[in-house]
Amino acid sequence: MAEQVEKLNPSELGTKEYWDQFYALEQQNFAENSDDEGEVWFADVDAEDKIIDFLINHTASSDDNLNDEFPFSPTSTSAIDLGTGNGHLLFRLRSEGGFMGKLCGVDYSETSVAFARHLLAKKKDEKQLEDPDNNITFEHVDFLNFPDGKTNEAWDLVLDKGTLDAIALSGDIIRNGLSGVNLFPTVVRDTLVRVGGIILITSCNFTEEELVKLFSIEGLQQWKSIKYPVYEFGGVKGQSISSVAFRRTI
Repeated sequence: MAEQVEKLNPSELGTKEYWDQFYALEQQNFAENSDDEGEVWFADVDAEDKIIDFLINHTASSDDNLNDEFPFSPTSTSAIDLGTGNGHLLFRLRSEGGFMGKLCGVDYSETSVAFARHLLAKKKDEKQLEDPDNNITFEHVDFLNFPDGKTNEAWDLVLDKGTLDAIALSGDIIRNGLSGVNLFPTVVRDTLVRVGGIILITSCNFTEEELVKLFSIEGLQQWKSIKYPVYEFGGVKGQSISSVAFRRTI
C-alpha cells in the first residue's frame, strides 16, 4: 500500500463539475476562434517541453535497441495520458516526439474528451498531425473507478500531468476507506501499465520526495526524474513542479 502523504484541502479544482464547465468554455472559445486550442498546464515552467525532451532522450533508435536506459520505441511504444484535458501532450508526443504507436487520452470529463476529439479532427484535416493508422484516440474513462478494476490493455507508458493534483483536491474517499491519491499508484500498477513499463507523474502539489513516498509500493521502482529550475526562499530550496518516472518491475 502507498505511504500516506500530507492531505490537501478540498477545492473546486477537484470536482468533475468544475472541469466539465472549464472544458465547455474551452470548446466555446475554440468554436469562436479555431486557433484557440485551450490551456497548456504548467506552461510557465515549460513542463511539456521538458517531458517531451525527456521521452525523446530515452527513446531507442529502433526496437532492436530497446533497453533499461532507452525503453521507448518511436514505432511501437503505446502511451495513455490520464486526465488528458485537451490532449495537447499527446499531440506533441506524436508531432515532436515521433511516437507513432497507439496513443490514448482518457478523462472523466465528457466535455474534455469532446474537445480533444475536435482538436484531433482539426489537426488531421489541416495536415498538422500524422495519424495514418487512426491510433490517436480519446475516451471517457474514470480510471479510478473502472469496471472490475481492469482495463483491456497494458500500456508501455502512462502519463499524468496534473491529474494526481486534481484528485488530491477532491477530498473524495473512493473505496475501502482510501482516497483517490492513495489508490492512484495501485490502480495504475494493476490496471494500466505493463510489466517493464514506465509511469511518468508530473505534479505541482507534491514534491519529488512525496511522489517517491507515494509510489513506493511493491512492483514499482523509481527510475528517473526531470529537473526544473530551483528556487530558494528563506534558505529553503525547491522546485515549483516535480516530474518523477517509475518502472513497473513485477
